[in-house]
Amino acid sequence: MPRDKVLFFGLGAVGSVLLVCLAELAERDGQALRFVVFTRDRDKACDALFHAERLFERIDFEQLDDFGAVFAQDPRYAAHLGDALVLVNSAHPDLNEPMLTLAEAISAHAVDLASNMYDDETQRTLTFAQYKHDVGLRARGVAAFINLGISPGVTNFLVGSRLHEIRAAARRDLTIERVDLYLLEDIDSDEIVFSWSPLIALEELAQRPRVLENGRLVVLEPFSSPRSYRFPHEQRPTRQYPLYQEELLSFHRAFPEIEGLGVWSGGSEVELVKALFKLNLLSKRSIAARPELTVEGVVRAILPGMNRPRRIEEYLRTGVIRSAHFAAAAEIRISEVIRNDRQTLIETVGLSYHRYAGLLDTPYAGATYISYPTGVGAAILVWHAIEHARSGDAGVLGVLSGEELARVLPQHRVEAVRRDLVAWDIDLFDSVRDASSP
Repeated sequence: MPRDKVLFFGLGAVGSVLLVCLAELAERDGQALRFVVFTRDRDKACDALFHAERLFERIDFEQLDDFGAVFAQDPRYAAHLGDALVLVNSAHPDLNEPMLTLAEAISAHAVDLASNMYDDETQRTLTFAQYKHDVGLRARGVAAFINLGISPGVTNFLVGSRLHEIRAAARRDLTIERVDLYLLEDIDSDEIVFSWSPLIALEELAQRPRVLENGRLVVLEPFSSPRSYRFPHEQRPTRQYPLYQEELLSFHRAFPEIEGLGVWSGGSEVELVKALFKLNLLSKRSIAARPELTVEGVVRAILPGMNRPRRIEEYLRTGVIRSAHFAAAAEIRISEVIRNDRQTLIETVGLSYHRYAGLLDTPYAGATYISYPTGVGAAILVWHAIEHARSGDAGVLGVLSGEELARVLPQHRVEAVRRDLVAWDIDLFDSVRDASSP
C-alpha cells in the first residue's frame, strides 16, 4: 500500500494552514493525501479547520491525553503509522526528538516548525538537537525538514539559495562579509491581537539577543542597538531590534565562513513587548506581598491568549483588524575586486505578505497574518522536497534546514517553490546596490 498519510501532532493556527495547503498542492498535482491529527482536544482541532470541512472525509482525528503512546508505537495506531509518509510536529519543539525517533523507526519523513533555542544543550553546542538523528534518518532513506515556516524556513531557503550561488562562483577575490535579516511583524487593529502565542513572544523577544561579529557570538541587552529598515509596501522605516532566532545558528552552521550574522525584528508586536520590558513588567523579581509570585508571572497570567480562528475572522471582516504586514528582507554584503579596487555590494533577498484581507472567503479565513505565511511556507517547502525525494534523488536525506534544502534541490524545484509562494500571495523581491549608495 502506498504511503499517503500525513500525521500531525497537534493542530493549531499554523498546523491547520499547513494541512490545507498540503491538500491543495496534492490536488493540483493530481495526487491524494490522507491526514491523521493526533490532538488533546478534537473540538479545537476541528475548529481550526472550520472553513475546510470538505477535507474532513480525509482526516482522522485521534484524541488522546498525550502523544507518548503514538511515539511508543502502541498497536492501536499501527494502521496510521504503517501508511505514514510524513510526521509533522505542529505542537511544541519538545516533541521534535521523540517524533524523529519515531520517524527513524517507521522510515517516514518528518517536519518541525521550530527548535528549542534556549535549552542548555543548544546554548552550549550552538547546534540544534535534531542533528543527532541525521545518521539514523539517512540510513532509513528519509529526511527531517527542520525549522520550517516563513521565518525561519522560507527565509533560510531564499537566502541560502543565493548564498550557494555566490559560493559556486568560486572567485578568490569575492567575500561574503555579513548577512543581516530584518523582520517586520506589524498589525493595525482596534484590539490587541497576538498573531502568535504571547508567551512564546515574551520568551523570544525578552531573551538576551546574540549576533555574530568577526566570527564570534556577541551577547546584547534586549532591545539594544536598534536600527531602522525600510520594507517594501511601508511608508516609513521600521525600528528594528536584535533577536536570537533559529536563522542565526542555521546560517552559521551552513556558511561558517561568513563572520557577520544578525537577525533583527520590529513592528507593532515587537513594540508591545518592548513596552512591557521597559516598564519592568517582564522582571523576574518577586512581588513583596506575594513572594511566590514574580512580576513576569503576573503579566503572563493576565495577558490575553491567542484568539480562536472564528474571532480572528470576525475582526478582519468587521474592520477591527484594518491591515497587517509580515515581511522579511536579508541584506547580503559582498566585497569583490573590480578594476584593482575593492567594491562592496549589498544584495537584498526578501518576501512580503501584505494581502491579509484576501483570506476572507477562503479555506484559510481565521488564520493570523503570521500563521498563514508560516503554514503555507512550510507546506510548499515540504511538498517540493518530498516530490523530489520520490523521484529517486538521493540528496533529500538526513536532517535538512531551509538553506540545506536549497542546496540539494535542483534549480527547477527551487523555481517551482518560488512560483508557488507567489501563487499563495507571498511576494518575493530582490535587488543589488552599491554599498556606498543610500
